[in-house]
Amino acid sequence: MVVNRRLNRRDFLASSAKTSAALAMSGSLGSLLAACASGGTSSEASTIAVEVDEGHNAAPFQWFNPDMKSKFGVDTKIVGLPFVGQYEKIVSELITRSNVYDVLVFPPQFLGDFAAKGFLHVLTEFGSASDFNLDDVLPVYRDPNSVRNGKMYAASYDGDILQVAMRKDLADAAGIKSPPTTWDEFVTFARELHRPPAHYGTAFYGQRGFCYAWFINVFAASGGKWFDEQMKPGISGDQGVAALQTLINLKQYAPPNILQIGYPELNDTYVKGQSAMVVQWDDLALHAEDPGQSQVVGKTTYAPCPGRSYMAYSRIMAISAFSSNPHNSYKVIQYMNSANVSVKDVYDPGAGEDPFRTSHFDPSKVKTHDGKDVMTSDQATSYVNAIKGCLTGGYPELSIPGGPRYLDILDLKVNEALSGTTSAANALKAVESEWNSITDSLGKDSQVKAYADWVASFQKAGVNY
Repeated sequence: MVVNRRLNRRDFLASSAKTSAALAMSGSLGSLLAACASGGTSSEASTIAVEVDEGHNAAPFQWFNPDMKSKFGVDTKIVGLPFVGQYEKIVSELITRSNVYDVLVFPPQFLGDFAAKGFLHVLTEFGSASDFNLDDVLPVYRDPNSVRNGKMYAASYDGDILQVAMRKDLADAAGIKSPPTTWDEFVTFARELHRPPAHYGTAFYGQRGFCYAWFINVFAASGGKWFDEQMKPGISGDQGVAALQTLINLKQYAPPNILQIGYPELNDTYVKGQSAMVVQWDDLALHAEDPGQSQVVGKTTYAPCPGRSYMAYSRIMAISAFSSNPHNSYKVIQYMNSANVSVKDVYDPGAGEDPFRTSHFDPSKVKTHDGKDVMTSDQATSYVNAIKGCLTGGYPELSIPGGPRYLDILDLKVNEALSGTTSAANALKAVESEWNSITDSLGKDSQVKAYADWVASFQKAGVNY
């Protein structure tokens, strides 16, 4: 697709939302035409185009291509997209009914929009929900991440949650007996562990694009909610301001380039021994315990985040409504989601996926995709138990129509507050105003219902919200 006018991220998100109503009406027709064009598996291509954020998250598809080819005559080619900007690039193709993608791999925060816009096939058009052994999928990663309006659109690929990693050797030397259980303790421990230039007390994702998640992680611990029942934003009150101020305060114990630290940089600052305590996605342990890339092997305690752990991102797999190969795409999704395949990538340091099935939570399965141990037995047990602890207090990521727009403006304003160009209170007041505008543009009544349905799905899964 050729775009004649360059759009910034916020303009793109806003303009793409204006197409929602028309696409929702035409989406079912697009799905029907794609299905008719396929004429079944015999006329479909044997190489399936998989859209996924580029890099290590694409690796499992490549690892298992030979086995898929052997088992059912299909393999995959990767269409890699950037982690930040993935939503806009997917929409820019699907808004034109492009068939460039067959399988879409994306975070559940996109699902509300994609289902409403008619971008996806209902997965069970090509099989049964029983094909995905859903009883083995943790409830929190089941319906909340894959079902909208009673229809199953997606299957899990990755189950993400944030986790604390703390250098136990440095903590012992500072007289710290266990990981922090409150955010006041976290700040105190960061200060006590702060010994530059030897190492910093902490680090976090401060880069534009996903820094909002580290704010929400603190906000969740105070009992904060995204919205009330009438879609009044909950982030701009005292709880939100205090949470953002906590993150701002942590800057003084973090590397001076904190605003340039994203996912890979945050991993690096910890595994290279440059920070004593971080909050990061739970796959950090796979890197920290790898002697080939880590200077802190065997020196880390893993624990849930204080209060609650934010379930930031995750990944699901769906079939593009405009794919010419929906049946073969279904085969790929079913295969990659299966318990005996997915367990081989959720613990491999060469991928970015994390556990989402009950059967994954077995320390003896903490191995690479080709069966090599990733860490010692004791470390594996500690790591798996820490993830379980995180999930008992998991806090859901916003996944309703308009979700990417709500989160993008929050990220922008959190980043501005971290940079010092505005206060925590003013940043979140601006977010509140923008969120109200987004809600009004999408229709308040429909957003109230979508939000209520989404909250109910998490409550049904046992999440306290």
